[in-house]
Amino acid sequence: MFYMAVTEPSLADHAAAIPLDRKLRWWLASLAALAVLNVGLWLWLSRSASLRTPYAEAQLLLSGIYVAVCGFRSLFPRVDLERVCLWDHWLSAIFLGRTAATIAELCFALQCGLFVQRLAELSGQPMLATAAQTFVPLALVAEVACWYSVVSLNHVGHAIEESLWALIMLILAAACGSAASASTGTLRGMLMAGCVVYAVGASLTAAVDVRMYLRRWRVHAAVPRLPLATGLLDSHSRRHSTWSWHVWREEVAWMTLYFSIGVWTSLAMVLLAWA
Repeated sequence: MFYMAVTEPSLADHAAAIPLDRKLRWWLASLAALAVLNVGLWLWLSRSASLRTPYAEAQLLLSGIYVAVCGFRSLFPRVDLERVCLWDHWLSAIFLGRTAATIAELCFALQCGLFVQRLAELSGQPMLATAAQTFVPLALVAEVACWYSVVSLNHVGHAIEESLWALIMLILAAACGSAASASTGTLRGMLMAGCVVYAVGASLTAAVDVRMYLRRWRVHAAVPRLPLATGLLDSHSRRHSTWSWHVWREEVAWMTLYFSIGVWTSLAMVLLAWA
């Protein structure tokens, strides 16, 4: 089993001794390039004189936190439940990475709420204002489910978390589509693009990520669950550094999309201030 393979000391030591695979090297270079690009895009947006409305400033702050955390996680990738990381450094601690991710994802949820609320004002659709109130509660439940998985070593929490993020993306897709029907010109085109991106994202999350975690849950059903205190301490202290492409291969797709398109949608929400 994957969990056992990465936690047996002899195998973990063997994996850490593997030279940096060429595929892994290219992937890490792409993540680093994305981190630099995303910071550059955020700085460009922050210097725009036209983005000085309360909406834009709030979105810039929230997006800045999200961009910064995604950049950090790009440079120090890890697989939380399996306690796998690339670099054997305290910055790779699972607890630290998960805490940063929780803050960033709640900021993104707040962005979604502000974005859909703004769409409600622009399109004159009160139903969107109601939808805007759902993002933070859904994200809070998703984060609790994620922490449950990280602490207990039970993959079912990750499956619940990803299901909730798929729902969030579906709501965003519906909001963009609804607002697009009442818009014209460039804004309409942007909203239609957003509708497609979020609809595809929701479908991929449900079809790939949720299924992946459910499969891991079934495979690792016999792995002992950790109590809260033990799990928190374990997530803070235990990590297994490996450069094996085999270990990272299944994480490449979702991490790359998360740190690219995910971040770009966060930045795109700021642009609604120009509408």
